[in-house]
Amino acid sequence: MIVTNKVALRIALLVLLLTLLQTAFFSQIELLGTSVWILPAVAVIFGLLGGSMVGATIGFSLGFLADALVDGPLGTSCLIFMGVGYLAGIYRERGDDATRGLTAVFCGLATLASNLAMGLFALVLGLDAPLSPALLADVGIRTIYGFLMAFPLYWLIRRVLRPAIIDDRTARRRRRPKAIGV
Repeated sequence: MIVTNKVALRIALLVLLLTLLQTAFFSQIELLGTSVWILPAVAVIFGLLGGSMVGATIGFSLGFLADALVDGPLGTSCLIFMGVGYLAGIYRERGDDATRGLTAVFCGLATLASNLAMGLFALVLGLDAPLSPALLADVGIRTIYGFLMAFPLYWLIRRVLRPAIIDDRTARRRRRPKAIGV
């Protein structure tokens, strides 16, 4: 991803918009007893589109804004989303292009890992969080939501950042023009 001033402004507005959507809209709506959590999927998508540095930076920004807007321990989401975005970016930098299906699987796994890491942080920090077997069902449902929300989120982020994305697939599709008279 080539980050210019205009692209940085687009990224900042996307991060702000998606974080506000998470805290004001998705966290208030409960489907099947749990709310949708899109921020790990957003960090993964940015990592897959931009690489490890972009993924880690966006993940940290998402986590910091989410922690600042929600009453909770400051810094836990920053660390978790930064790690998720970084790992997705490492996958991108290894030379493998992620398809939409693979991106959705990564988003689901990132949501699962983020939920487990948040639970671990809550346990370690001694927060009063109830532990019950129903928690596993909530984590499973949130993982499915992360998988399903990856499709519209990937479309939105890719659409907004289209001028900045370096895509190897379009370069492979172009054919070289043949020389005339050879």
